[in-house]
Amino acid sequence: MKTTTGYSGLQIGLHWLIAILIVTAWFTGEGAEEAMEVVEEGGAAGFVPHVAIGLAILALVVVRVLVRLGRGAPAAPGEPGSLSVMAADWGHRLIYLLMIAVPLGGISVFFLGLDVGEVHGLAANLLMLVVLGHALMALYHQYVLKDGLLRRMMRAE
Repeated sequence: MKTTTGYSGLQIGLHWLIAILIVTAWFTGEGAEEAMEVVEEGGAAGFVPHVAIGLAILALVVVRVLVRLGRGAPAAPGEPGSLSVMAADWGHRLIYLLMIAVPLGGISVFFLGLDVGEVHGLAANLLMLVVLGHALMALYHQYVLKDGLLRRMMRAE
């Protein structure tokens, strides 16, 4: 994968939009459970915001991955090969994996009727924990280490 010194405006916009949608999806999960109960009883669920948000997340993450593959991303700060750089790289990989797996799990439940709702919910909770850890590490870099890391996701280069 290519490396660059900063993120593009598109990458930054996708990052923050997906972050907002992930949090919103997490808080609207109860509504999806209620809709599934209606469907299981033979009714029509109608429009379910949680499902629409999950589909939007999946579509935007696919775009984000394609942009990242084409444009690249800045390297994690620190000595290449160090534990902190490897942790950052693997943390990002885990976030991307979960951002794809969680919506696919939701699709499996809502559209395919597979009984994986508990796994989907567990994976969504794991995604939230990893994303919160990611945010805390970004704040740690910005305000404790004072290395300007957070600015990379605020200003396009």
